[in-house]
Amino acid sequence: MADPIAIEPPVVPRVMRAARHSGYGAAHDVLEVVYDHPVPQVGNDQLLIHNRATSVNPIDSAVRGGYGAAYWEAIGQVVLPHIPGRDVAGTVVATGRDVTRFAVGDEIWAGTFSGGSADYVAISESWATRRPREWSDLEAGSLPYVALTVWAALVRQVGLTPQNTAGKKIIIPRGAGGVGSFAIQLMKAWGAHVATIVSTGNIEFVKSLGADVVIDRTCEDFSEVLVDYDVALDTSFGIEQKLLDALKSNADAAYVALLTPKLRLIDRHGLDKGQELGEKFFLEKVAAQRAFGRHYYWSFMRPDGEALAEITQLSDAGKIKPVIDRIYPLDKLADAHDFCDSKQARGKIVIDVGAAAPR
Repeated sequence: MADPIAIEPPVVPRVMRAARHSGYGAAHDVLEVVYDHPVPQVGNDQLLIHNRATSVNPIDSAVRGGYGAAYWEAIGQVVLPHIPGRDVAGTVVATGRDVTRFAVGDEIWAGTFSGGSADYVAISESWATRRPREWSDLEAGSLPYVALTVWAALVRQVGLTPQNTAGKKIIIPRGAGGVGSFAIQLMKAWGAHVATIVSTGNIEFVKSLGADVVIDRTCEDFSEVLVDYDVALDTSFGIEQKLLDALKSNADAAYVALLTPKLRLIDRHGLDKGQELGEKFFLEKVAAQRAFGRHYYWSFMRPDGEALAEITQLSDAGKIKPVIDRIYPLDKLADAHDFCDSKQARGKIVIDVGAAAPR
């Protein structure tokens, strides 16, 4: 019998291509693509991923523009020069000594706080899972951040599960966007009745995702149509009260916001005072809604490999599909940020990190 062929581990370079910003401002003013950014070092519990795809989320563009800068820097999620990109899809090329669930060569996807707009990304083992078997690199790179944003809000905060969601009435504004298009699919997979609010051109699109009630925001006031709902997922500034008014009273209905005044208060008043005012505002809102027999939450994405594993199962069963609007190469990241700022994207804006780079 022939001896087994030894497989050489991949050679990892010392430097890599990355899109980054060293200050804050307009996309074309501050974003640059470099070829000599250091490849991240792998911690004991980390994976080094040869990354092939990421996406642009509104939070990426907002952070690049300076939104919440004091907060992000204080908690270490932004260290200048900063590489944006909160989605990772690629191959494991190195592992830390404490890693037990993955090996070099595994294909994974993950949500992270930054770093996706680069050839290599280091992430915690617990953030990753094996990617959906039928998805391309670009499809896998389109979805982790928005999927985990929805999961944190509706599963971790509100407590929805495949067992208790059937028949619940749920409002998902901006159903054509990245978060909304995923949330509609997840809730329909679990049997919910879903209402969404979109512009005229997106009506048929969200119906194709399974939305039961579609409000055309250009000519209808959803507050006159939507009543006695169980859950509202707030993805916009300025519609909180209307969403609250659409919820049932004294029936454990829940409002959960993805956009909160916390960072705006920090930008206006500084880190310490802004956080103090944000906490006070939140507790007042919780108490006010408790009087109506409702729950009030703010929610923030967190990396979660176990959640992505469940989403992988839904994908493999044909219940979830990525929705991609446009694809840009890494060297056009500034153009992708500009398109994100236009708020015209239907689904996700994907960055093809694996595309050949001009030199």
